[in-house]
Amino acid sequence: MKQPTSVSGQLTARRGTRRVGAPPGPRKADLRRATLIEAAGKLFVKKGYEATTMDEIAAAAGFAKGTLYHYFANKAELLEVLLEGFEKEVMRRVRSRLENCPVDDWRGRIRAWINGAVDAYFEMSELHDVAVYGLGMPFRYAMADSEITRYLAKLIRNGARAGAWRVDDERWTAVIMFYGFRGGCDEAIMGAQRAEDVPKKLNDLFLRMLGAYD
Repeated sequence: MKQPTSVSGQLTARRGTRRVGAPPGPRKADLRRATLIEAAGKLFVKKGYEATTMDEIAAAAGFAKGTLYHYFANKAELLEVLLEGFEKEVMRRVRSRLENCPVDDWRGRIRAWINGAVDAYFEMSELHDVAVYGLGMPFRYAMADSEITRYLAKLIRNGARAGAWRVDDERWTAVIMFYGFRGGCDEAIMGAQRAEDVPKKLNDLFLRMLGAYD
C-alpha cells in the first residue's frame, strides 16, 4: 500500500473572495492561504481536529494569528476547505484515469473509476478521516451524495443508455457501489485484505451488480 502523500500534494487551494483586511496581492494571498491550509491539514492529521488550536496552525504556517483570522474565522472553515481539497483530488485522479479510456469501453471505464478512487483513498486515508469526521458529521451526509458518487451514477446511466448493462436506479446502484468501494478499502487498511487485490475484487463486484460479469 502506498504511503500517504504530503498534505500540500493533496490539496487544491480554493480561490475566492478574501476576508476584509487580508494582506493585499493576489499571488501572496493565495500562497498565504495555501500555506495555512497545509499547516492545518498536517496538524489535524497529527494531533486531531479537536486538539489543534488556531494558535498552533498560525505558528506552524509561520504567520501571526491575526493573519490566519484574515482568511479563516475558525477551524471549521479550514476543515471545510480540506474536505473540498480532498474531493477535488479524488475527482482529478478519477477523471485522469477515465480520460485514458475509450469512450465506448464501459467495463474499462468502471475499472478506471475504481482504480482512480482506490488510489486516492489509499494515499489520502488520514486526510479523509480528518476532513470527513472532524466536524462530527455522519458519513452518510458527507460523502454519499458527493461528486464522486454522482459521477459514478452518471457513468452507470450512460453505460445503460449505450446498452452495456441494465439498471433500474443508477443513483441507488452508485451509492451501494460507493459503500462497497469504501468498505473494500477499509478492509485493506485494517489488514483484512491485501491492498493490491482490492481493485480487481471491486471490479468483479461492480460488474456483477451491473449484470455485466462474464
